[in-house]
Amino acid sequence: MRIVIGLLLAVNALLFYWITQQSSQQDAMVAEISTNMPPLELLSETVLQKTEIAPSVAMLNSPPTIQNNTEQEKIEKPPTRAVFLELSCYSIGPFLNEKAVKSASSRLTELDVASEYKSEVRREVNGFWVFIPPLPSRSEARKVIEILKERGIKDFLIISNGKRRNAISLGFFGTHDGAEQHQTRMKALGLNPILEQSFREVSGFWLDFSSPNSPPLPESVVEAFRTQYDEVSMKKRPCLK
Repeated sequence: MRIVIGLLLAVNALLFYWITQQSSQQDAMVAEISTNMPPLELLSETVLQKTEIAPSVAMLNSPPTIQNNTEQEKIEKPPTRAVFLELSCYSIGPFLNEKAVKSASSRLTELDVASEYKSEVRREVNGFWVFIPPLPSRSEARKVIEILKERGIKDFLIISNGKRRNAISLGFFGTHDGAEQHQTRMKALGLNPILEQSFREVSGFWLDFSSPNSPPLPESVVEAFRTQYDEVSMKKRPCLK
């Protein structure tokens, strides 16, 4: 009888131990599953998150935009700067009649030079004058003439009338450089002459044009005008604004 009771106690002890071990294993499994499972989300929260993430994912997945070469060149190319050519203005004349000036204008048109002609009286420089200013009297002018002769000067002339009366002319020159050189020589001899532009009034027809080139016309064309039309020349003039 004691043996039977002992066996029953042993079996109960083993059964209690087994049940206890099974319960511990189940608790451990539940804890592990709880730890690894993602937190539960509401359906509304899931939809909202997908809506916010979608654009970012689309941007990450979309291929990079490649600019067109032409557009890139437009961006990198420096802005074009306008270049303004400086024009100089000229006048050819005087022509004696309208027929002559029209013929000359047609010649310029053949050279792609736009011109316009007009008839007027113009005051032109016709030379440069070197002279000793008017003296108080004719006798004083003669005394200066004697000094000029002593110093070897032979080209001179006493002005007899006009506002330059009793002045002594020492020379008339077609260019400013020539007149200036003569004035310097006279000063070296102890004289004090004046250099002055000489003007004349001329009536006729003139061709006016402008050009960025230098010279503005081929020399052969200018020379042809000089040969065909007497006293015609080309001169630079102020540009009208």
